[in-house]
Amino acid sequence: MRTGMYSTITFTWDDVKKVLTVNDRKGSFLGLLNERKFSIVWVSKNKGGGMDTTAVYDRVVRYSGKKVAVSL
Repeated sequence: MRTGMYSTITFTWDDVKKVLTVNDRKGSFLGLLNERKFSIVWVSKNKGGGMDTTAVYDRVVRYSGKKVAVSL
C-alpha cells in the first residue's frame, strides 16, 4: 500500500431534484490543481455511452474546491 498526500472530491446525485453536487475537496498535495473543469454528460441511449467521446456537454462546471450544486 502506498502512503502520502492526496485529495478527494465526492459527487452526489439527487434523483428527485435532478441536482448534481460536487462537494468540498478534502486533502491537499504539492502540485494540486486549484481549479478544475468538469464536463457533465447526461447519459442516454444515444449519447454518452461506450468508448466514443462526447463532443457536446450538457453542463460545464468550474470548480475551485468548494461545494457547488448544478441542476440538470
